[in-house]
Amino acid sequence: MTYVLLNRLTALPGQRDRVIEILLESGKLFDDNPACLIYLVSESVDDPDLIWVTDLWTNEQEHARALARPELKPFIDEAIRLLAGPPEQINVRPVGGKGYEPPR
Repeated sequence: MTYVLLNRLTALPGQRDRVIEILLESGKLFDDNPACLIYLVSESVDDPDLIWVTDLWTNEQEHARALARPELKPFIDEAIRLLAGPPEQINVRPVGGKGYEPPR
């Protein structure tokens, strides 16, 4: 079953651009991973500190395996230090729409 997380991150004041850089750079580790269907980093147009990350994976286990890669840890450690608090993760279930083909 596909696995989707909406991640809400609040950067410390003035740190949003750096956090986005870290997220985009670390996301390159998923480029060759066929289990990662979408990794999208977005910034809020209304809040200068708010970042959204949308993850769509083939399943939860593949997502966990990708996050456990040792080369990802330095990115995570640096980004966490630049956040106002822990990321909020919202687990959702996709049901359809452009760009998404439900599993059969």
